[in-house]
Amino acid sequence: MPVHIVGCGGMGSRVAEGMVRMGVGVADKSPIHLYDADIFEAHNLTNQWTTSSRLHMKKVEVVRSLMLEVNPQASIIINPVRLQEETALSGVVFICVDSMKDRQALIEKVMKKPSEVHCVIEVRMDAGVGVTHCFNPNNQKQLDCWRLYWFPDSEGDNMQGCGGAQSIISAIYATTAMALKQFEHFARSKNTIDMQNRVYQDFDACTIKSEQWPAA
Repeated sequence: MPVHIVGCGGMGSRVAEGMVRMGVGVADKSPIHLYDADIFEAHNLTNQWTTSSRLHMKKVEVVRSLMLEVNPQASIIINPVRLQEETALSGVVFICVDSMKDRQALIEKVMKKPSEVHCVIEVRMDAGVGVTHCFNPNNQKQLDCWRLYWFPDSEGDNMQGCGGAQSIISAIYATTAMALKQFEHFARSKNTIDMQNRVYQDFDACTIKSEQWPAA
């Protein structure tokens, strides 16, 4: 089943690392697609999967090269552009973008029904909070639950778990780990039912809250 990672920054690059270390992307018809139009800059060294020798290179190119160092047999397709509305997606989609507007556009426009995407894993984080949402965009009940947690970018700077504070690597690792566990659950069961669809981690308080969303 194809995996699409939209955004290859702090969260997206670490999700990509996790995917290739888990052996994803080597089976037939299961490539990993990377999407990002940006380049790595010096300030990215503290929290994104890159090296000082790879600065000023396109993120998708750098992440692919690092993934192939881990597993030269991995099938990785790079797209050094912003995801376009006409782009065909299928399988699993990780949404690792910063903007709430872009998140909504991915859900509302790119994944038009009937969608070949069967699992969306959307991640949000700041220094103190990490949030992961895992759901089937074709399931109206689960999609409605996701919409309850969408808000405009103008409110995002004051909301926990949406980039409101400076990200740090510990928060990135913790949020990535939860997203990867949600992926593992979907890979085993082939659905987003009977799982924790929303996981909210408060890193400062060392607490976790989760929700299971209705499927029908």
